[in-house]
Amino acid sequence: MKKYWYTYIIFVIALSNIQAQSGWTRKAESFYVQTTASYYSSKDYYTTEGFLSDTGSRFSSSALILYGEYGVTNRLTALLDVPIIQLNSFSTTETVGGVGSVKLGVKYRLFKNIPVAVQADFEIPTDDGINLATAHRPNELGTFDQINLPTSDGEFNVWTNLIGSHSFGNGKTYGSLYSGVNFRTESFSNQFHAGAELGHLFFDQLYLIGKLRILEKLSSGEGNQGGSFLYGEGTTFTSFGLNAIYKLGGHLSLVASYSDYAGFLVERRNIYDGGTFSLGISFEY
Repeated sequence: MKKYWYTYIIFVIALSNIQAQSGWTRKAESFYVQTTASYYSSKDYYTTEGFLSDTGSRFSSSALILYGEYGVTNRLTALLDVPIIQLNSFSTTETVGGVGSVKLGVKYRLFKNIPVAVQADFEIPTDDGINLATAHRPNELGTFDQINLPTSDGEFNVWTNLIGSHSFGNGKTYGSLYSGVNFRTESFSNQFHAGAELGHLFFDQLYLIGKLRILEKLSSGEGNQGGSFLYGEGTTFTSFGLNAIYKLGGHLSLVASYSDYAGFLVERRNIYDGGTFSLGISFEY
């Protein structure tokens, strides 16, 4: 009986993070809500050719994110991911903000007793991808430059995933493998992503999850090369991270995570390389 209790905890917690991937779905009519605040800052920009460039300024981004899941049936889960407010800036510009792209998703477990699932997330833009930040100081001509720092890239995406998971070690440990394609519109290049996760429950209260993910350009064409690096055109990377979930008691948990980029599997291209920290709280029932 204890093994099944641990496995249930894994089912809940493995689904308890915005970026978590698992083949399990929520129990019918159960729900999970999480809110997190995140912060990211970097001055190390990798060009579309993969070279580290000194831009002379630091890019920073912070966000307040609402994430939710609802068990429509035991094998079908509805998903919602909304950056309620996102703030972007360079050290040389003002800070601009807005609502990030909204993700509405569904996950379906293919087999009743085997944690293998397919997932589709529909990423809906909240603006036209234009959000101009004005420089703090005038240029040599005496005018103030503006740079586009969008909080939404202005194009519709469909993220697809095939996910397989397995629990072992008396139900206290789980592993997941996943891969899928991001189908993009507005002449942007499609993307391939894949990853792995390994999590373990310590002291029946603290859950730690290690993550590894790659993102690669899939389309053979040049795609849409205009606009801000925040559009993600030509962006590739390897990312790694660690999540911690601590059960506070009852239905509440404290969640924290750290993620960063590397180039040992896929080169960093068109990206600012830096760590992202997040902290939040969750409620599930």
